[in-house]
Amino acid sequence: MRISELGTFCPREYAIGFLTDTTKEDFTNFPLQQQFDLGSALHWWIQNKSKAFKDIIVGNWKCIACNKLISDSNGNPYFGPKPKENCNHCGAKPTAIEYNEFYFRIDEPYRVTGKIDLVLNKDDVHRFGDIKSYANKPEGGFPNGKDVTQIAGYAFFYNYVPEAQKFPVPIDTDYVYLHYISKKFSYRESILTYPIKPSKLMIDEITKRVSEFTEATKTGKIPKPFEPCVKSNFSKGKAKSCGLSETCKEWHNNGRTNI
Repeated sequence: MRISELGTFCPREYAIGFLTDTTKEDFTNFPLQQQFDLGSALHWWIQNKSKAFKDIIVGNWKCIACNKLISDSNGNPYFGPKPKENCNHCGAKPTAIEYNEFYFRIDEPYRVTGKIDLVLNKDDVHRFGDIKSYANKPEGGFPNGKDVTQIAGYAFFYNYVPEAQKFPVPIDTDYVYLHYISKKFSYRESILTYPIKPSKLMIDEITKRVSEFTEATKTGKIPKPFEPCVKSNFSKGKAKSCGLSETCKEWHNNGRTNI
């Protein structure tokens, strides 16, 4: 389960797709893809060029000239702010060195995968940050509930990553940061930052849904459909964007609970 999809995640859809080896077809039209690509460019700019964070952004760094992680004096992956010296593998200048996002995947006790945008170091306290770009502010304002769920999921599930794969410094997962950056020029609101403290209620709901999917991959027991989907005869709610709504509906109507 991709942590970036926690806010809209349906355990039943994932379980049926996993157990039947069905891949969801998804298409993005050009204007929307253009917006996605612009957002990705802003992500890269924050990680590698923005002066707003200066040396607060830390992590592993990769040389795009030789495609190798920068090493420390002991030959281990370097962890810290962006290196100011040439690549210690090929000699490329620091301009060829880019931030290497942390990727993790675990199967137990939860089957999840995620990629963390930022590690931030302030006063020797390391915390996670997530970057979100936007064209217009939502009516409900920031932070967006879906984004809060995602960054809370990164912080929570990171605790289950094997110790050998974690960062070489302790990460404070009690607090995380959401950074919103506008796709439009603005002197006053270039970057909006929100500290987030994940609540127990939120974490309980996250783990409940992910546990249902994880258990389904082991036992073949299909999670129940969402109530709004059932009440609308699978025409509203999550069913509108579900790639397996017809299968979900058929199996629900037939009382099928296992694969």
